Amino acid sequence: MSRLPGSQTRALWTLALFAAIQVADGALTAAGIAQFGPRIEGNPLIHYAAQDFGLGAAIVGAKLLAISCATVLHLQSRHLALAVLTVTYVAGAIVPWTFVLALH
Repeated sequence: MSRLPGSQTRALWTLALFAAIQVADGALTAAGIAQFGPRIEGNPLIHYAAQDFGLGAAIVGAKLLAISCATVLHLQSRHLALAVLTVTYVAGAIVPWTFVLALH
């Protein structure tokens, strides 16, 4: 099993954490749209896909695509890139959704 560069941490954890963050973002996105309506969604691709296919299908499709792309990064041993994307996603999606939902 591969490990993160300069670490004893198994690299599979980067993929698992990324997937968990995607699931959390999907749940927060659904909660935000349920509370505020579809205009709260900042990603125009999800917004338009939700109009055509429904909110659940749009969110699940987007999250499956993200996890699939992350799996490709993992298989190509791009673990640092995957870890950076995970942290970026927490800062750019999880934290903002948490604040928006907590304040209203």
